[in-house]
Formats: sequence, structure tokens, C-alpha cells
Amino acid sequence: MAEEISKQKKRNKVSVYLKQHEQMSAWLFFTIMATLVMYCSGYRGIALLHTPLLGIMLLYILKLASLYIRRSTAWAVSCAFFALTPFCSAHPAELSMCLQFVVLYHVLGWARGKRAEFRPRHFFVLGMAAGVALLSRSGAEIFYIPVGLLMLWINRRHLLIALAMSIAGAALPAAALVTATLSGMELPYTEREYTACLPVLLGMLLLFPAAAVTISRSRPERRGFTMIMLGLSFAGGAILYGLGKMDLTAAICYFCSLAVPSLVGVALMLHRRMSGWRGLYLLRALCLLIPFVTLCAVLIIPVYRTATAQAAPQPLPEQSR
Repeated sequence: MAEEISKQKKRNKVSVYLKQHEQMSAWLFFTIMATLVMYCSGYRGIALLHTPLLGIMLLYILKLASLYIRRSTAWAVSCAFFALTPFCSAHPAELSMCLQFVVLYHVLGWARGKRAEFRPRHFFVLGMAAGVALLSRSGAEIFYIPVGLLMLWINRRHLLIALAMSIAGAALPAAALVTATLSGMELPYTEREYTACLPVLLGMLLLFPAAAVTISRSRPERRGFTMIMLGLSFAGGAILYGLGKMDLTAAICYFCSLAVPSLVGVALMLHRRMSGWRGLYLLRALCLLIPFVTLCAVLIIPVYRTATAQAAPQPLPEQSR
């Protein structure tokens, strides 16, 4: 009886569901903190309108991590990603990155056993994400090839509905682009310089083994399909970056969502080999403080730079002989 109670407690440590009030509270927290950080970083006006998007992205990081690890550790993982907020700006590549998180969460939720098939709205989000990736020219469209094929294969009994919703989702950003072009609105697309760096490429590929640890916690009959899908996504992004078809900024946006399963895998390995070590609790607490540390850093760094510039000695004028 005691063994059954202990097993039940261990099972309750990981819950794949976030309640509605938990999701709303998490989204509000991340959105408010992102707004403060972006405002203190010097962003004003329309640039601040994308902070709710950052809130959605961090919320889905929390939901994705909650599929495999306990809620407190999942919060630590999502707060660790909050440190990227000062480097974000209102650009279509970031919208593509946010939708990539959403689609990846849907697929990993299926792998974890949360659903038997995908719903029509999941295919609508898939099509919209692929359309945004194509229009933003960030190279993220390669991610949706294995993901889309997997989702369509799972819903092969309702293939027509899945295809129709995917096409409708892809048509939405295209219609928005046409509307913006006809109205004369300036689009935030920028020409990017292509770069290729072997150390960075190898570092991105090293994310996959830790992500494989996470996928191994999925249901046995779905583990292989998910592993192949994730491997193809990693390989596709690495090939595009190595060939110079994706610059460093776009590659970071692409691999950012794929880094979440890797970080979750690291957390799983730490809990497995160092369970009971008090340092894990300290590390979790430090990660939970990252949003507040990021806000303080954004507030302090400009003041420090201004004070340093004012305290710098002025060069003396040369004396005439």
C-alpha cells in the first residue's frame, strides 16, 4: 500500500495539463515583464505591441516543458528563456519563432499522449506558421515539412479537412501581406547577410542528444515518429545554415524552439542523477529570478554607461608653442 502511494505521488509530480487560470496568469506575468523590459530597452510605440506575442511564446515554453517535468522546474525553464527578451524586436522572424513554439507543443503533446489526433485548429495554426515563415524569408519553413507530414499522416482519416484548414491558415498571412502592400504600409522586412560558422553549427547540432532524452519520455508507439521528425527538423535547419541560406539571427530564431526539448532533457538528466542534491533547488530558484534580474539589468546598464561617459576625462587642448 505504501509503495502504491509513493508511486502515485511520483506520477502526480508531472501533469501535462495547465489549468485555464494558470495559463492566463502565466501569460499576463510574461507579457507585463516583457513590456517593462522592452520599454526600458528604448522601444516605444508600435514595437511594444509584440510583447503579448512574447508572452504567448513564453507561455507555450511553459506548457511544453510541463509535458515532461514538474511545474516548478517548467517555470524555471521558461524563466531562463526570458533572458532573450531584450534582444527581441518587432520582426516577422519572431512571429515565426512564436508560432514554431505553438506547433512544436501540439506535436509533443500528441507524442506524450495528450491527444489521439490533431484538431482542425491545429492544422490552421500549422498553415499560418508555415505561411509566416515563407513570407518572412527566415528559412524556418524547413521545420514544417517533417512536422506537417507527421500531422497529416496522423489525421489521414480526415485528410481533406486537415488540408483545407492548413491552406486556410497559410492564406491568412498572404492576405495580410497583400492588404499591407495595397495600402502602402511599410513592411518590416530587411535584407540579411548570409553567414556560415562551423562552431556555431556544431553547437546547434549538439542540442539534439539532450532533446532525444526528452522525446524518450513519450509514449512508446509514438516515440520513433517524434524522434525522426525532430531529427529531420534539426538536420534541415543545420543544412540551410551551413549552406548560407539562413543567417545567424534567423538560425537562432529557428533553433530557439528546438532548444526547449534540449533544456528539458538536461533537467531530466539532472533530476535522474542528482536527485536530492540541494544545488538543484538553488539552480531552480536562480532561474525563477531571471525575469527580475533581466529587468534590473536593463535599468542599470544605461545608467552605468551614462555615468561612465560623463566621468571619462576630456582630452586637453594642445598648447601652442
